[in-house]
Order: sequence, then C-alpha cells, then structure tokens
Amino acid sequence: MEITVLGTGSPVPTLERAGTSIAIEIDDETLLVDCGPGTTHRCIEHGVHPAAIETLFFTHQHMDHNADFFHFVIASWSLGRESLTVYGPPGTDRLLAALTDVYREDIAYRKRFYDNTGIEDIEWIETDDDLVVEGEDWRASALRVDHSIETYAYRFDTDAGSFVFSADTTPISSLSEFAAGADVLLQDACVARETTPPRDQQGLVWERLTEPMSDAQADRLSRTHCSPAEAGEIAAEAGVETLVLTHLLPYRDTDAMVEEAASAFGGEIVVAEDGMTLSV
Repeated sequence: MEITVLGTGSPVPTLERAGTSIAIEIDDETLLVDCGPGTTHRCIEHGVHPAAIETLFFTHQHMDHNADFFHFVIASWSLGRESLTVYGPPGTDRLLAALTDVYREDIAYRKRFYDNTGIEDIEWIETDDDLVVEGEDWRASALRVDHSIETYAYRFDTDAGSFVFSADTTPISSLSEFAAGADVLLQDACVARETTPPRDQQGLVWERLTEPMSDAQADRLSRTHCSPAEAGEIAAEAGVETLVLTHLLPYRDTDAMVEEAASAFGGEIVVAEDGMTLSV
C-alpha cells in the first residue's frame, strides 16, 4: 500500500498546500480520500492517474475536502474512467445531484467525444459507523468523529499493514481505539502555533492568519480540530508506528508541531507536505 498525501492544507489558499486529498494505491487499485481544491492537478503532478480512480471516500462535505470534485469527475471521465463509486456522509447525494444539475449541458457536449459510462451512473453509498468495504486486497471501515458536521475517519487494512486518516476532529477516545495498531495515522493537527511568513509571501493570505491567534480564536478552533499535542496523545493511545500531522493553516511552526506531538508520542512523527508518499 502506497499513500500519496496530495493535499495537506486548509480552506485558506496557499501555493504550498492544496486542499485535503489522499491517494491510496493497493496493487492495481487506486482509492481517493477527499477531493479538496487542487486535487486533480496534484494527482497529475505526483503520478496518480485520475482515470485509475474508481473509488472515492469523503470524510465530510466542507469545501476544503470537496471543492475539486466536479473537476475530478469530469476530467477523469474524459481521460478514460468508466465507473465511480462514492462513499460519504449525508450531503454527498446533494453534491452528486449538483454535478448533473450545474454541468448538464457541459456533460451533454462532452458525451459527443467520450463514452457515456462513468459520468451519469456514479453510485453513492452512505457512510456510517457500520460501513465496511471489501476490495480485492483491502478492507475499509469508518468511524464517526467529532467535527462541526457529520464527519468520518477511515481505516484501510491490507495484509501488509494498516493506514488511518482521522479526518477533521477533536480528540475522542474512540479514534484511538479505531486506529489501534495501525502502521500510519494521518492526523488532523490544525490547532498549531504560527511562525513568521516568508518576506515574499506576506500579505498574500488573510492578514489575520499571519498574526498570532488570539485565545478566543484558538478556543473556537479547538472545538472542531486537534492540536499537535492531542494528535500525539491519540497516536500513543493507539500504539501506531508513525504519526503524520496534517490540515495545516498557513505559516505554521512545523518544528514546534513535532515537539508538541513528541511530548506524548515516542514513535516517528512527520509533518505532512503535499506530494509526500508513505509506504505500508
């Protein structure tokens, strides 16, 4: 199982970090988890063929996790994808309906050039705590986590090992149980300390996000996300081998993030970067 972390950012746009998206290659299958801004371009940039993706898991329907969905669906279809099954919580059906509503004429035009399969026959299967998906060489399961809307973590198990993506969440004991014994935990660590932005990039994102976060702002963010220290606690309780910290706002102090996570977790700790690959 090879995992490519395509996007590691937040809703705030930066060139360094696209929206959340993860490609998982298992033998001849490629799975996609979330489809945040920039996903399709990141796939091409990092050697993941969009047409090879016929299974997509959504953690939740926030824009930094789904905004590239329309582009991905139409582009991958035009490149030869023939089927697509989408797993996701309630609201995913509205996203699929919007595809055929907003792009009805666009799709009709492109059907002159491409096969009709794979665009208007997309299957949606609702994610809940009982979801189990069996692939040829993999098994996926889901856990509802604690975010501002209905959101799910996913676990992928193969004979070679296990990978867990926490999605956006506060620290909950059930997540440690869900991730128990995994080789890699990709964990939300959004509530992280700022650092000074590069001189040539100051002013290119919202100014208030280049300044220290107030206690009130940090408190509001902590009601829906984890800090690096909390991510470390989850990883330690789960007994995972490697903790990868993701969902970064612009200009975070990545060294401090690792130090904070290490205060609770003694295993390998990595701050995710777009295009990072992890082998399990």
